Amino acid sequence: MGLIFLILAVVVLVTGVFWWCEKKVPSGQATCGLGLSDFSRREFDALLNKRKFSALTSWVNTPYLSQFFAGTVNGMNTCVFTISRSRYSPTTFGILLTSLDLPIPKFILKPKTFTKEVGDMLGIGDHRASFPQSLVDMYDISSEDDGTFAAMLRPEIITFFLHHEGLSVEYQNGALLVTPSLISNEQNYEPAVQRTHTLAQLLGQSR
Repeated sequence: MGLIFLILAVVVLVTGVFWWCEKKVPSGQATCGLGLSDFSRREFDALLNKRKFSALTSWVNTPYLSQFFAGTVNGMNTCVFTISRSRYSPTTFGILLTSLDLPIPKFILKPKTFTKEVGDMLGIGDHRASFPQSLVDMYDISSEDDGTFAAMLRPEIITFFLHHEGLSVEYQNGALLVTPSLISNEQNYEPAVQRTHTLAQLLGQSR
């Protein structure tokens, strides 16, 4: 009887160890070999550290976040996750970089809504003289210091935003959040993360 109990205890212990390892080892195929590990929602909330990103909140319907993976990639603290804005909307994903030291003010850059585009056509939209017209035509831009942020938009940064139309980008308190317009699937994780790292470096992040 004692031997059977001991065998059962060993089986439970081994099973538990394998379960823990499966939850914490690099996620492999899901993140295309980036070396990221499973991350809990509680850990993600701690990572946000009370930062409020507009892409993750809504007064109408708060997006549902899931499938978190995190780790260090190219020397940057990186977290990827999926975003579902409603039951029937396509699932997209977000990339959050933290512990950054970008020399830029807080800003939000996101694709223009249909209402904004109509307002622009009617000549009643906001006139943002600080920013390049090519960006204003495609994106809704806001910053805590428009002049400083606009002055830091070098040609290569502007080209990046124009080339990757549909990106939503927010920066605040050392954290950069990028939500691509692409529908989430496993093959898209790695290029999206690399693009986000490229953007962070263009904005002044040292490797």
